[in-house]
Amino acid sequence: MSKIGVVFAIVLLAGYVQAGERLTGDELRQFYTDTTLFNVHPKLGPGKTYFGPDGGVHSKSESGKERVGKWWIESGSDKRCIRWDNKNEDFCHYTERNDNGTHTLVHGRNGKRLVEIKSTQKGNRL
Repeated sequence: MSKIGVVFAIVLLAGYVQAGERLTGDELRQFYTDTTLFNVHPKLGPGKTYFGPDGGVHSKSESGKERVGKWWIESGSDKRCIRWDNKNEDFCHYTERNDNGTHTLVHGRNGKRLVEIKSTQKGNRL
């Protein structure tokens, strides 16, 4: 019986590791450039964020909150960064794949799950 338990634990662990795989710099560029993300933010709720090929970013939440700024891929790392026009701070975070085909934005310093990315579409869908 213990051999079956060990095999089961290994199978579960293998799925877990794959699920948390971070996108690399090139994958991030392809994922975000000229793409609208349909996401859920813990404070703002459901919304859409468009990442323009010119480095512009525009976000609208269903609650009415709207933000505009600039985005880029941090040189030498696997982080996507945003500087919102109303903030004097860069927000650089990881993007991880989930087993169900969705993605999660993960805090760049503490590993906390920040935003659930439910789906994406190429082009501006705001």
